[in-house]
Amino acid sequence: MESARSHETNCAAPGADPGDGTAADAQSASAAIDHSEESFLNRKPGIVRRPPPTKFAAIDVGTNSIHLVMVEISPEGDFRIVGRDKEMVQLGKGGFRKHILTEQALVDGVAALVRFSKMARLKGIGRIHAFATSAVREARNGGDFVERVLNELGMEVRILSVEEEARLIYLAVRHAVGLGETDDLICDIGGGSVEVIVGNARRPSVLFSAKLGGLRLAELFLKNDPPTARDLKPLKRHIEQGLAPLARRVGDVSFSRCICTSGSFECMARMCLIRRGQSPPDGSAQMKISRAELKELLADLVVRTSEQKLQMPGMDAKRVSTLVPAATTLLEIGKMFNVADYEFCDMALREGIIIDHIAHSRAHLLARATWPDPRTRSVIELAERCQYHRAHAEQVRRLAHSLFDQLAPLHGLDDRCRELLGFACVLHDIGYLIGHSGHHKHSYYLIRNGGLKGFNEGEIELIANLARYHRKGRPRKDDYSYAHLDRESRRAFKKLIPILRLANALDRTHYSVVRSVTCTLLVDRVAIEVQAEQDSELEIWTARRQAEIFERQYGIALEVSPPPDIVKGDENS
Repeated sequence: MESARSHETNCAAPGADPGDGTAADAQSASAAIDHSEESFLNRKPGIVRRPPPTKFAAIDVGTNSIHLVMVEISPEGDFRIVGRDKEMVQLGKGGFRKHILTEQALVDGVAALVRFSKMARLKGIGRIHAFATSAVREARNGGDFVERVLNELGMEVRILSVEEEARLIYLAVRHAVGLGETDDLICDIGGGSVEVIVGNARRPSVLFSAKLGGLRLAELFLKNDPPTARDLKPLKRHIEQGLAPLARRVGDVSFSRCICTSGSFECMARMCLIRRGQSPPDGSAQMKISRAELKELLADLVVRTSEQKLQMPGMDAKRVSTLVPAATTLLEIGKMFNVADYEFCDMALREGIIIDHIAHSRAHLLARATWPDPRTRSVIELAERCQYHRAHAEQVRRLAHSLFDQLAPLHGLDDRCRELLGFACVLHDIGYLIGHSGHHKHSYYLIRNGGLKGFNEGEIELIANLARYHRKGRPRKDDYSYAHLDRESRRAFKKLIPILRLANALDRTHYSVVRSVTCTLLVDRVAIEVQAEQDSELEIWTARRQAEIFERQYGIALEVSPPPDIVKGDENS
């Protein structure tokens, strides 16, 4: 325990200040203070130490199948698929009439998620988002499935609303397909529901869902094998009724194409291409079939038994029973909107989950690219949440680091202390978010409770105390904040706080007028010469008022003045 504390308080580990830009509001001052001192507040992405991609997995717990897709997300927000898998669990099978998930479905569903979770861990993925759709959403015991997954895997399964499901499908299609300014028709036929979206490259105008999934319709209507007219007529009538609200919402509009994302359509498209005499492309390639081809395929499917369907080239054994209702629904949609062609899109709900996750994480991903060091990134994110004055914070940090470096023979502190001083400079005024009066105390509270990442408790406490005492009186032993510092942290604090106060004083106007500071260590005093391109009288006056605390902690007199030629010029005037 003692050794850990020693490492924490002596600031022993080396630290460097990353960055290579300059703050726009303090450019001249920044360059003059130290040409080697780079701004971490304006770091440009990818120039130095580009951070590694983050890893993320999305699981689509569908009615017919459960899909896993694993990706690496770049700091810029692009993603690369590193693995995918699916399990044809048919979670909704046997439960549509009673609105339950059967025990076998529960067992198989959890088993699939266990396997997918292991796959993700082997890829080094810790963050997995799982979403369930129609089968779990409608089942009376859907909560049992969610609870079982949570208890056995520690994985939370979120239930999507019908609108959210359609929106995520739209995001996936928009990412993969070149949508234009005019609206396109998008369709996803799942096991329990069908989602139809009307939208363009900017936004979706219609998000529609109906309980017309292939597995559901097969269970409710197809009693015979092959289906008879007594099966097919009620099926078609039910589909027409289910799509009637869509027709009313969209109106009398024609679409030249319908973009389809489901595995059912992929299977139908492959079968049509084979019937055409073409070799089906891999899953990443776009496939297109005409409405006439789909109609011919359906006519062939309805007259065959399940065993005969299995012999059809391109047939997926798990979809034998669902293709007839799925194709019937697609044809009805095509008839309703005068669709000429159906195009396959290999991105669907699970990719939409990833794209949505990236959109919500955009600020964090940008921060990772801008500040690859997690400690710096965490400090800047806290400062930005608290609406800090960026130019002032940057100027104070630069001045403080310059003073720290030049006063090294006096304080004897190491690079980690230099790093923590810089962080305290960035955060010293964030208490203004709460109020002007006593803002230094508010800064302490915000730093202590701001969720800084990559720091131990001792480091956070030291940063918070430096911000707490950057103004007003000196700390007392019984102060709540100061009492939390151990002996070694107090030693570092006593040497750092005069530097922070001086740096803050030297930007009293918040206009970054001070270009550089030069410290000369004399036998009886420290002489600080202040270079400025503009009038700096207020800065120098304020800095001189900090001489007392400096002299108390360093045991030597402090003198702050402008360059001699400026003083002489003033006298001659």
